[in-house]
Amino acid sequence: MAKAKSASAPRNPGAHAATSEPSEVSLPLVLTAAEQELLGRALRFLVNVQAAPFGARARREGYTPDEHREGWRLLKLASGEQRPLEHLFVEASTGGNVEGAERLRLLQEVDTFENTWFPRTRAIIRRVVPRERRDAFEAAFFKNLEQQPLGPAVVMSVATFLRRVEGLARNSDGDAKKVHKTLATRGLTEARVQQVRELLGQLEAGAGAPAQPPRVSAAELARARKEQREAIEGLRDWFNDWATTLRQVFPVKAQIQLGLTTVKRTAAAPGEVVEEDASLDEADEDAEGEVAGAEPLLG
Repeated sequence: MAKAKSASAPRNPGAHAATSEPSEVSLPLVLTAAEQELLGRALRFLVNVQAAPFGARARREGYTPDEHREGWRLLKLASGEQRPLEHLFVEASTGGNVEGAERLRLLQEVDTFENTWFPRTRAIIRRVVPRERRDAFEAAFFKNLEQQPLGPAVVMSVATFLRRVEGLARNSDGDAKKVHKTLATRGLTEARVQQVRELLGQLEAGAGAPAQPPRVSAAELARARKEQREAIEGLRDWFNDWATTLRQVFPVKAQIQLGLTTVKRTAAAPGEVVEEDASLDEADEDAEGEVAGAEPLLG
């Protein structure tokens, strides 16, 4: 049976890093798999909707040349196409000095720590904190803090997590101290915290200072990253708007070619070749009953 694919919006940690920890500005903007899928589907739509049969029908639903230009504008900004190359050099020099296999190894260690202790901490909070306040306690501890995919973003999330854990020990609240004590007895000791901080420090410091000082200010870099992030959100809203409108007027085969709907096939028999993303000519006639109206928004 064909299944509609969806994408979800990422959440970025909002806490500010201390001076001894990597600054979010110094790290490259890493797109999640969901955001990369959004870029691909928007590009597919913008290119294919120009074909005469599609364009004429879309225009009847209010898809104007201005809307088409707006889609391209958002796509270019969201993909980083219009960011100067100097920005990428700065990000590489300040956030990517540890190269190749060693950098990947360090990131994998930090990612493993995150995957281990984020869910454990949630479970401990819900076990230790009284029922009447555990939801609020959990929400406060994990505010703007979510697990990140393997990549530079995991450095920020783990750095924030360690500060929150240290804050538990300093807090006068009895439940906070109980959560901290339980974490320590389960293995999140001061020594373990220090080990992870050293990993973060290596990822921040890298192999040494860049040969030449960067010529792009932190403010300019932060502004460009903010504009790109806002463009991603704007592109998602734009695409969802037109996907919702045009799925109601195009048959499923046309939806697939336009990127408005994706189809994932079931596993193939040994030796059988199966297209995961069906093309216009290969989509089954009966797929319409399985997919039409069921495609969730990219959200």
